[in-house]
Amino acid sequence: MAQLILAGGFTHRDLFDAVVEDSMRSLQYFDRGTLGLPADYRLAFREFGLSIGLQAIQKFQNLAGQYPGVFNKPLGRLQTESFSRYVKLSEAINAFWLEDKNRESATWSEHRNINMVMLATSLAPDGYLIGLA
Repeated sequence: MAQLILAGGFTHRDLFDAVVEDSMRSLQYFDRGTLGLPADYRLAFREFGLSIGLQAIQKFQNLAGQYPGVFNKPLGRLQTESFSRYVKLSEAINAFWLEDKNRESATWSEHRNINMVMLATSLAPDGYLIGLA
């Protein structure tokens, strides 16, 4: 999406703003509730998706700094301290699922293939997030 915004091809800024606002609410809930649950009540692939998205925030912030006129409104919220404080959740998610006992849960083994792919991407996201460099 960043490339579309830069090229002027993304015209749904209101949609992007709504996604950012909804993301903030979801992060607040996740931080207060999900992280304390045992592995049997969590879905690793969803959490890794969040982790990858959180790691993209820094890349979006860098783009916003380079192109403030283009990213001013939709990405301005991503630069606030309140949003950035959740970036560290990525580390907590990865650390949780890297523990052997957590990967022995039914929720891990039932989705093992996608979990492994998402874990690898979460641990080394630069290949996936290359368009945001």
